[in-house]
Amino acid sequence: MLSARLIKALEKKGFLIEFPDYNSNEELILEIIKENNPRINLSLTLFLDDEFDYGKIKSLIDEIKLKELNKIIIISEEIYKKEGIKNNLKDLIKKNKIKSKPDKGEFNEFYNAFRESSIIKLENEQKIIEKQSKLRLNLDLNKNLRVLFSPAKIKIMGKIFNHERLTNTELKYFYRSISNINKAVLSPSLVDYLRVIEISKKFRV
Repeated sequence: MLSARLIKALEKKGFLIEFPDYNSNEELILEIIKENNPRINLSLTLFLDDEFDYGKIKSLIDEIKLKELNKIIIISEEIYKKEGIKNNLKDLIKKNKIKSKPDKGEFNEFYNAFRESSIIKLENEQKIIEKQSKLRLNLDLNKNLRVLFSPAKIKIMGKIFNHERLTNTELKYFYRSISNINKAVLSPSLVDYLRVIEISKKFRV
C-alpha cells in the first residue's frame, strides 16, 4: 500500500491517485476507530452527525475501542449541540445506555479539531465556488468575444491579455483590424447609445 507521505508528494506535483470510496458511514467509522490513532480519532466528530448503525460497529470492535467510540459519541453530541448541528446522537446515547465522562481537556481537543476542519472545509467550498464563478465568467466572455471578433482576433487578444509577445505580423494586424473595434466598444457614447436601443427595442414594429 502507498504511504501517506508518498501520496502527498505525488499530489503536490499534480499526480492524483483515485481510491475507492466507502460503501457506508459504518465502514468509514470502523476504519477510523480501528486505526487506533488518537490524532485520526479526532476526525470522527465530522462523521457522527450522519446516520450509522451503532450496533453493527459495536459488534465488530473490542471493548477498548468501543469505550473510545462511546467517549467520542458523547463529545460529538455536545459539539453538535453547541454548534446547532442536527443529529440523532442524543436518542442513540439514551437507547444504547452509553455512559462516558470525557474531561474538559478532551472535549476542547476534539472541539478545536472540529472547528479547524469546518473552517478548512468552508474555505475549500468557497474556492470551488470562486473557481466555478470564474469559469462561468470566462464562458460568458468567450461567448461575447465570438460575437464581435473572429477566432484569429480572439487569439491575438488572448496573447496580449496573457502578456505574451506578438509577432510583427500579429502586431500590425492588431492595430489595423482590432484596435479600432476595441476603442469603439470602450466608447461611453456608444455604450449609452446601445443601452437606449436595448431599452427601447420593445417599441419597435
